[in-house]
Amino acid sequence: MDNETLVDKYCPDAHSASITAAAYDPQSGASITADEWGTVAITRPGDRYPSIVFDMGSSVRGAVAVVNGGSLVAVGDDSGAVAVYNTWDGSCVFEDIREGPAGEARAMRALAFNPRGTVLASLSIDGIIRIFDIQRWERVANYQGFAGESLQFDDAGERLLAMDNLGQPKLLDLLSHEQIDLEMVPGGVRIATFTPDFRKVITMGQGGITIIELPSGRIENSFTARGSSGMHAIIIHPDGSELGAVTGRSVHRFSLPDLSPAGSDKHGAPNPTGAAYWDHGGVVVGGTDGLLHRPGSKQSLEPVICVGGFGEHRVAAHGTRIAVWHKNRQKRPFKSPKRFLEVRIDRDGRLVAGLPDDNSGVHLFEARTGRFLFDAGIDTANTPKMEIGGAIFATMLTGAEGIRWYDLRANSTFELPWVQTFALSGSGTWLGVVTPQGTVRVLDPTTGKDALPPPEPLADVPVSLLSFVNRSPHLLVMDEEGVLGVYDLTDSVKQEVPAVGKDVLDFNVPVDRLWGITGGRYAAVRFQEEDKGTATVIYVDLKRGEVIAEIPNLLPYAWVDPETGNVVQPARGGAILDIDMKGNESRVLRALPEGEWIAFSHEGILDRSDGVDL
Repeated sequence: MDNETLVDKYCPDAHSASITAAAYDPQSGASITADEWGTVAITRPGDRYPSIVFDMGSSVRGAVAVVNGGSLVAVGDDSGAVAVYNTWDGSCVFEDIREGPAGEARAMRALAFNPRGTVLASLSIDGIIRIFDIQRWERVANYQGFAGESLQFDDAGERLLAMDNLGQPKLLDLLSHEQIDLEMVPGGVRIATFTPDFRKVITMGQGGITIIELPSGRIENSFTARGSSGMHAIIIHPDGSELGAVTGRSVHRFSLPDLSPAGSDKHGAPNPTGAAYWDHGGVVVGGTDGLLHRPGSKQSLEPVICVGGFGEHRVAAHGTRIAVWHKNRQKRPFKSPKRFLEVRIDRDGRLVAGLPDDNSGVHLFEARTGRFLFDAGIDTANTPKMEIGGAIFATMLTGAEGIRWYDLRANSTFELPWVQTFALSGSGTWLGVVTPQGTVRVLDPTTGKDALPPPEPLADVPVSLLSFVNRSPHLLVMDEEGVLGVYDLTDSVKQEVPAVGKDVLDFNVPVDRLWGITGGRYAAVRFQEEDKGTATVIYVDLKRGEVIAEIPNLLPYAWVDPETGNVVQPARGGAILDIDMKGNESRVLRALPEGEWIAFSHEGILDRSDGVDL
């Protein structure tokens, strides 16, 4: 695992999918969380944010544990893998893996360390509790006929609290291999846990809570939840004074052991998954938004769905909230009526365009205020291309050929039904379009008429992609055979003669996006590696006609900033990641919980909001 990347710094929210497992050690403050995509985040003793983040490769559902003292964490996934990691450096100190169907048959649902951290117990969907000696790297016992969603060792490490396949709590004696019955709980239970003093067992099932006294094993008290939205988890205050029951909307607190109501708070987690714990700062509840929520806290931004960037400006879609950044400072996010699959911002940072995920038309906003300007219409739904330049916004129509663009300064709308694809200059001065014959025309977007004589075709091959070079009188073209060409439009502007271009490089991969970078020396192209689900960006020296850099393994919708040449893409933890033309992570812009934000590079913190305390 790589725990040295720039993205990992100052990363309280490491997940972009539903948090489905969480565990906390009150003694040290160490914690572990995991999600349905298999991302695992470890917060070491004494740290505020996760410092170790890695991918298990399969969903993790409830199966995480932290040893007393926080030196080790364990995680099990839906592929049947079990692993133990040292929290100081993330090194793996034990693992047990099964491949293929044999592994899937033992998808893990709960883990528990003994107090000394030498033995790990696991519960899987096949109903088997497996006992591992992690010092000797071997499995030492199997016990069949168990179910539920939890496991816990007693304070001596000799007995294991579990549920049988009828949902009844049992104490499994690991020395005698006997199962010790506790009083039957009506309806059965899903979760059982010891109180911190190990004198009682608290169970949750069928909407009710039951307290069982030890060593007698008799039911001492119970509470039936009526009118709640159903319990997802129970958690205990570190000092054992209170119990929390997590429902769909709230955390209901009860005093222990009498179960008297002590209060209720809305936790703010959407569709809580049962991943929750009670640390010294209060209750923490994981939701489907990939965030950890505390009752009473300010709303945090959801993980980043998509980003865009141009020069000093960046934009990120966090669910239905849009965050605009200028240099290293985040403006107050504004709410949009839609969730977006793509977002664009112009180089002056004045307009934001968003492509909705619900087959509705492209939306346009003022970037500075978040004011909604208009919906470009249903015939722009799922548009393959939209661009903003100056006061011009242009978008391809869907379902047929054609382009529509808006001159916002003159409040005018234009449409050409025959356009195959287009490019808009960063200033909005020129609109390049491809005709049905595959030739190029350069229009004045304020009139819709030719701004320049049509450039001379480079070959008898239709043009498939266009891009103006930012802040330069150059136009890039790529034809259907993958040949990249460039036009210098200077003479065409001054003398009104057709521009004559030149071929630069022949690509042997299907390119889906083209950018011209400030200065006119370099271009960037993107192609999809569909077998990997990733994209690659290639940088070309236009003068020398050769590839100078290649950045693989990017997200399919990674964007290139035409001003700097940096790749811009979403990153975990509510972040925007900049990658320079050499493939190095150069900057992270991160939305933090409680409405805070931070910008940083390898040199350190570039800027941060007033409430950030590191």
